[in-house]
Amino acid sequence: MIKVSVIIPLYNAERYIGECLDSLLAQTLKDFEVIIVDDCSTDSSLDIADSYLARFSGRLKIISLPMNTGNASIPRNEGLRFSRGEYVFFMDNDDLLLDNALETLYAYAEKYQADVVCMEQGFLLEDKDFHEATWNKPNVQLNEPTLEPEDISARVEKFLKKLYGWSPWSKFLRRDFLIANKIDFPLIKISEDVLWTFKVVCLAKTFLCVPNRLYVYRLLKNSWSHVTRSPQDEIKFWLAPLKSGFDYLEEFMDAEDFFAQNPNYRFDVTKIFVKMQIAGMLDTFKSLNHYELYKIIHEEFKGKHAALIANLFIVMNFYRNKSLEVK
Repeated sequence: MIKVSVIIPLYNAERYIGECLDSLLAQTLKDFEVIIVDDCSTDSSLDIADSYLARFSGRLKIISLPMNTGNASIPRNEGLRFSRGEYVFFMDNDDLLLDNALETLYAYAEKYQADVVCMEQGFLLEDKDFHEATWNKPNVQLNEPTLEPEDISARVEKFLKKLYGWSPWSKFLRRDFLIANKIDFPLIKISEDVLWTFKVVCLAKTFLCVPNRLYVYRLLKNSWSHVTRSPQDEIKFWLAPLKSGFDYLEEFMDAEDFFAQNPNYRFDVTKIFVKMQIAGMLDTFKSLNHYELYKIIHEEFKGKHAALIANLFIVMNFYRNKSLEVK
């Protein structure tokens, strides 16, 4: 069996995909495959990827989706479906790996028999600025490999405090663990990585956090966040993943006895997800009146989730008034 499958969603990354693949060619671990899933790129990304086929000597597989999906979820899910590795690593098409990354992560996974090896630290590349970074929000740094407690409540507490990095590329995962637990990426454009990470955190039997800086994240402006939209469309843009993400969370937590026995955690997890989506709409709230805001929310949810609609309206209106007061 191949040791590692590296899965890379590809879309219009002609400036960076070559560097990404070069960093994989330089890996000290050689027993791995690369699966690129192209989401109908309109630039030369696919041609550049094709030019690397011979250099990988059969270890590079390129899959082209029939139509653009608009996010990384379907490409990642397809990559997992075609993967053959004992472990899986999801990588962004504009990022880099240090040359000993896969070897180090594989060694950790084998030594600790881990379902997940989580990197909490790495490097940030912004324009020409290259510096160390920590992926968890409180900026807590590890000094040695640390096994997370098996107690789900302790893990959920840490998740709520943002003590786990939420990006897929910060995690090295046992493929059988993902398949057995049906852990895939939800089909939403925003915050899909947060929902996926939540499942991983809750279901992994052995979850190892390591101090090694092995991943280079390239900070780029996301196209979706710099598109000009009307206030109504902007609210709908953020509400759509909120609605789908809420259903995804509900379905998962409904199936887990822990959340039936601990409804307080269920509430807290839902609350933090809702707050994340609302944060993306803060600048838009002040341009809409109460009625317009309620109408958009009600139409987007199509009359379902009455309690959620009511709470959303209250919270969103609170932040709207708060932003107007500050102004």
